[in-house]
Amino acid sequence: MKIKMMLLCCFCICCQAVVQVKGQDIRKMSAAEQEAWKKKVLDEQTRNLKQLAATANIDVDELSLPGGKIEMPPKDLRRLASIPRQTPDMQQLTAQIRLARSRLEKMVKPELREAVTAMTATMSAEQKHTAAAGAFYAGQPEQAVLIAMQTALENPGEVMPWNNLAAIMTMSGLEHQAIPILMHQLETNPESSLLLNNMGQAYLGLGDIGMAELFLNKCLAIDPFHPEANHSMGLIRFYYNRFEEGISYFEKELAMTYRRSTMALLRSKNKNVNLLRLRKNNQRLPGKDYFGELQLGRLRIPDFPENTDQTAAAKADATGFLQSATRELLYWMNKTTLSDEERASDGRKNPGLYADLVEKLLEDLQVVYPGEELALFSDADIHHIQLLLDNYGNQLAAVKCPVPPAGVGGEMYKAYIAKCCAIKKTVMDDFVAEYNAFVRQRINSRIPVWKDYINDMINIVSLAPNAGNRVMVYHTIENYFGLLQTAWQSGQFLDPPLECAVAMSAARADSLVELSHNLQLNCPAWLNVEVDLQVLKLKADCDKYALEGGKYLQGSFEHSFKTGTSTIAAGIGVKEKLSPLNLSGEIKQMAFISFDANQFIDFGILGKAAIKVSGNPVNIGIGMAGGTAGGIEAGYTLGMHAGFKSYVKGTGALSGFVKAGY
Repeated sequence: MKIKMMLLCCFCICCQAVVQVKGQDIRKMSAAEQEAWKKKVLDEQTRNLKQLAATANIDVDELSLPGGKIEMPPKDLRRLASIPRQTPDMQQLTAQIRLARSRLEKMVKPELREAVTAMTATMSAEQKHTAAAGAFYAGQPEQAVLIAMQTALENPGEVMPWNNLAAIMTMSGLEHQAIPILMHQLETNPESSLLLNNMGQAYLGLGDIGMAELFLNKCLAIDPFHPEANHSMGLIRFYYNRFEEGISYFEKELAMTYRRSTMALLRSKNKNVNLLRLRKNNQRLPGKDYFGELQLGRLRIPDFPENTDQTAAAKADATGFLQSATRELLYWMNKTTLSDEERASDGRKNPGLYADLVEKLLEDLQVVYPGEELALFSDADIHHIQLLLDNYGNQLAAVKCPVPPAGVGGEMYKAYIAKCCAIKKTVMDDFVAEYNAFVRQRINSRIPVWKDYINDMINIVSLAPNAGNRVMVYHTIENYFGLLQTAWQSGQFLDPPLECAVAMSAARADSLVELSHNLQLNCPAWLNVEVDLQVLKLKADCDKYALEGGKYLQGSFEHSFKTGTSTIAAGIGVKEKLSPLNLSGEIKQMAFISFDANQFIDFGILGKAAIKVSGNPVNIGIGMAGGTAGGIEAGYTLGMHAGFKSYVKGTGALSGFVKAGY
């Protein structure tokens, strides 16, 4: 393997030096000059690589080398003429093989003959076939043929021993002797793609391309994906410059097997083949469901809440899931750590028969499953999620909850809170439902992709399960459980608004809020207080509280319990006692400005005239307090927004008896 890599590296290093040749920039060459120069370089590199391979005693498929050419064997008329016109029977065939075996035994060394006899003495027919194939690929064709002949002669009624003998003879250059064997077997097995392919290969070795195509086409009619038959047909088509047809045959070959030379031929025609995709598209990717065998699918993401009321239950259901996902992640993470002994032993191992195939399939795996298809969310998904979040934020900010009037409490106040909850909850529930439905759909589309990805990876790695490949699988499974954790955490789990802690039906809340708009206070008659603070005077009744000060130049601050409105006023006025019977009167005209907690309401002028009889004042420590026994008050307001309003009303004991508004 190291020598092969060295050869490849030599070729790559040489290729880096082709930008300039003897001071000439190849980019300035004409098209014809470039083609001639490329051919010269490829031929030179091919010769160099052949020499290096010969020095290292390595068999190299010339078609995989740069500049490799397809050559068909010349038609061997002498050997073709020796093939019988009529199919031999078993007696004739057996006699022919016995004679050929006797001649071969006389040609080989006695030690080899004795070794074959001793080795096969206790072997089954299947074991002998394996030994014959092993001897051939070990560079011992005589031993391979002797074992295969012995196996066929011992099993005259079996197809496979005779087919295997014919195949080894063909590969050993004895195609003309293999054909009679295949003729006999095809008499009783005319639909055997195995026999038909071997017959086609034998005729191809003799240079009879027409007969080769005849049998290879019969083989492919029965088994369209037969790798050897497709390979040979592809070579024939390339030889005759029918490249598109040849590519089609090579792709069917690669759907079943891997051959460097075939890949090199396709690349020479600028055809890049993804082996994994090719096999999946042709449903020719064998393998087990490791995802199911490892029970990786038993851990399912719990349902996301569809509204805020389901959030608490969803969080509770997820506790076990998150614990299990964490345990699985840690388990596979720990498996990625190899001991020094494992690394050392793995390093001494032969990469195996399928190392090249595994390397190519793993490269193709990343093309079939690109990172954006394995990621939980694509860039488009993230953009959509951000839009959902922005829209939710805007909707929630636009919510206007009804404000309870000042002084409202108890059930009435709870009604306003419940009303606000209903408005906010609708917005939150709609967001949770839409967001989580989208996230769930994305998760459901990703998990099957990960299942296929893990299965394909393990099935590929199982061909060359060295330590490095195993660790790659463990990392992948670890990442899968990490994705499950992230998937759950990507949902929205909004609790109901705090206002919703108030237990009240929507209908009840609506009725109470409506009632508050027309609320009439049953104010007790005794709630009519004045406190003289010397500099200021405090007044309080069921409607408002007010602070007044000044004699002729007056100012006031007033706050209404019902509306939540505050008014500041300043102007002139007169307030005097009219008799020793606590009779007093006042008149004033002032400018005012009104506002609530959020915004300006109105401004203008107001006037008031009143006469009243005061009760007996009482000392309360900070001043004298006394109620209004009775009186009459009249006034007006001229506001920029409210317009002109006037009133006449009774106060104290006369409240309710005199009342008029204009």
